[in-house]
Amino acid sequence: MSPRKYDLGRRRGATDATRGRILEAARTLLGGKGDMAEVSMEAVAAKAGVSRMTVYNQFHSQPLLLEALSDSLAERGGMHRLMGAFVATTPQEAVRTFVGTFVGFWASERVLLRRVRAMGVLTPSVYRKVRDRDEWRREAARNLVAKFGSDRGRDMEWASDLLAAMTSFEVFDALCEGNRTPEMVARSLSESMLRLWGLAPDDVGPAKARRGRRPNAAG
Repeated sequence: MSPRKYDLGRRRGATDATRGRILEAARTLLGGKGDMAEVSMEAVAAKAGVSRMTVYNQFHSQPLLLEALSDSLAERGGMHRLMGAFVATTPQEAVRTFVGTFVGFWASERVLLRRVRAMGVLTPSVYRKVRDRDEWRREAARNLVAKFGSDRGRDMEWASDLLAAMTSFEVFDALCEGNRTPEMVARSLSESMLRLWGLAPDDVGPAKARRGRRPNAAG
């Protein structure tokens, strides 16, 4: 390896490390209990131990920093599991995976995500980023309904809007209170969606399947 390539790789590694520190600083500040107005580029720079200009060079603006943070949270929060909903062979499996993926993601950083969405109410540029992600979720819901709901004589647009609403952060945040765990919320939301489709939830788990229990014929 030439010295130039080695130096380039070392610089890239340092840049990635700096980017990671900045994202972690933003995550820590947003996940805290302080005033959200104090979560500025300057505050993030101070928390990360870098200059304000370094933060701007990496992310250019607060909305883009929050967008990069959202991408990082999605990776850490298991959003890659969503693909399983689209390769599922039954609507029961697809809905459970779709709902479970979003509930798991919302639960992974509940306070932080609540604060990011609250910032969107106050800051138009952040609001657009939040709405873009909500629209992406609605589009994913439409695609899932198109795959599994087209032969059920249902209003597909209504069904996809319901699935998108059921998997919103606001619904999760309202339901996941008291003794309700994220797993309980995901299960209840999945069952509700399936019943709206006229399907039995079909809760056959791996252990029961091994004992030979047959799925509900309605599924």
